Amino acid sequence: MKKSIVLFFAIILLVHSYESVLAREAANISKISDMKQAMDEQGIIVKKWSLYTKGSVGFTSNLKGYRQKAALLKNAAKGYKWNTMNMQEHLKITGVRISQAGSIKERLTLVGYPQKGKLATYLVYAVEGKGWNKNQFQHFARSFQSRVATYFEGKTSTFSCITGVHSGTMDVGLYKQALELMTTFSAVPVEELKEETFVSISAYTKHWDEKINTAHKAMNLQIAIRNQGMGGQTAVTIGTPIITSEY
Repeated sequence: MKKSIVLFFAIILLVHSYESVLAREAANISKISDMKQAMDEQGIIVKKWSLYTKGSVGFTSNLKGYRQKAALLKNAAKGYKWNTMNMQEHLKITGVRISQAGSIKERLTLVGYPQKGKLATYLVYAVEGKGWNKNQFQHFARSFQSRVATYFEGKTSTFSCITGVHSGTMDVGLYKQALELMTTFSAVPVEELKEETFVSISAYTKHWDEKINTAHKAMNLQIAIRNQGMGGQTAVTIGTPIITSEY
């Protein structure tokens, strides 16, 4: 009887944890849509978007345990092509899957490294999308939530990023353009960098729960704009809580 009660509550906890992950990742997906809308309002054409999720997969006592984790991951992640890399100080396997249309690339990386006599492991799930196709993005969004809940065992951190270009002549300067984008998210500036051809603003918005702490204040939004020279395009990147791609 006691075992049945314990099992019942264990199942309840697992279901609650799974549903919590689904809700959290749904919010992360919606941030990409929010950033896309902000770019649309400014006449910026989206060139790529990305999601980067990282989380611990716990400790294992030896290489055999790491290989077991790798086998479980491969079993859960169908359709990936896997490569194994054994470095001097850590172990790494990477799986890549590309959508049929070729516009979305998924990458899973499981890393193991020595820590306190054991092997600590963490997993990175990176997704990159080319351009913007609303139907393809919505189709992927529905599966992204369940994939994160399946691949990861515990707490994760997800970074969202979108990059576009303004091909015409901008009516305002780089800094003012960045401020206008920031206002779209009802954000307040935390840090900023202004150069002749490059502007970066770190900000905080109450619309998103996740945040990171800087030396000054909490932040969860970054906007970067780079002018690519006379007659060239202006590259715009928005990321939360920070930009993870090069700009």
